[in-house]
Amino acid sequence: MPGHPDRLRVDIDGKSVDCAIVRSPRRRTIALQIDHQGLSIRAPQRASERRLRAAVLSRSDWISLKLAEWAARPKPAVREFKTGESLPFLGRHLTLHIVEHPSRARTKAERLDTTLFVEIDRHLTGELRTRTIRKGLERWYRREAEARFPGRVRYYAAILGRPVAGVQIRDQKRRWGSCDSRSIIRLNWRLIGADTDIIDYVCAHEAAHLVEPNHSPAYWAVVSRLMPDWKIRRKRLNDTAGEFVPF
Repeated sequence: MPGHPDRLRVDIDGKSVDCAIVRSPRRRTIALQIDHQGLSIRAPQRASERRLRAAVLSRSDWISLKLAEWAARPKPAVREFKTGESLPFLGRHLTLHIVEHPSRARTKAERLDTTLFVEIDRHLTGELRTRTIRKGLERWYRREAEARFPGRVRYYAAILGRPVAGVQIRDQKRRWGSCDSRSIIRLNWRLIGADTDIIDYVCAHEAAHLVEPNHSPAYWAVVSRLMPDWKIRRKRLNDTAGEFVPF
């Protein structure tokens, strides 16, 4: 099972690059990944810092190029959590509407057509008000993800004839999904902002790990079996992450 990420700071082309390290007892090689969160290192459980640093420096030109490409892409919007704000959902946009409840009530979020209503205590102000709205929205997004993602994962797992021990919706800063040695698949709730083609790609990607644990040629052959156009979907995932991540 992947461990908690630690960090490594490396100087590349005169710039200090902060890397997240995600260790796994199943991994035998070091892999580098760059996404909207920056550079991350997938590493064996006992890989030394010296070995990781050498792996990063050996690909410094590629890292510089990819980091520059990501820097040029749209960043996730800075949310103010106010009425009239636009929030992504399944590749579309919902308009946020804050409703102030006259009494002290539990924060509640509900969608009606293209409007996402969030009901809060009218006495809340400042940072507490903003934080309360944000948490209410996150709970709503998580519920939507929990209602939609497991079925898609199990659909692709069934094609492969592999059981899924569980599908968990998590708050992951650097990963869209993961699959551990117990066949438990974890998916990032923020993916619910993307359209269904992208969601299905991530679900198929993780289901394929039920057959092949690493990103070997055999693994990508499994992904191709599930989704022949996976490369197009993966590119859209990378290109539009800054647009569909809610916050």
